[in-house]
Amino acid sequence: MARGPAALRPGVMALHWATLPLVVAWLAAGLPGWVLAAHAAAWAGVSLAWGLRGGPSPALSGAARRLAWLTHPALLALYGAGAVLALVDPGLARPLLLATLGLGALHGTFNLWRSSVLGDGSLRRMLPKVLH
Repeated sequence: MARGPAALRPGVMALHWATLPLVVAWLAAGLPGWVLAAHAAAWAGVSLAWGLRGGPSPALSGAARRLAWLTHPALLALYGAGAVLALVDPGLARPLLLATLGLGALHGTFNLWRSSVLGDGSLRRMLPKVLH
């Protein structure tokens, strides 16, 4: 269940969906590290203040549900570490941000699976209402 003020939904969704293009832009050397770090700090700040906005599928149970719940904080921590390193040591940031992209791809694939196979409506919750 979503937490925090309802007004946060569009902003958090924008932070979530902007991550892929921002990381790719930084890796392609087209984005300054401070932009990546500011984005990661904003997203982490909102998550720390009001908690995560989504949650695991109600169709999952047991260990699968707990594992799904941990994916967002783990990805956000990995991304945040990579974004901070983009400021201080781009050479160390690159592997972390590549790992973020790889794990993000698994995260996206899992959410497509849960939406299509489990039919839990996850894509409706994740996408802006204009795309429903």
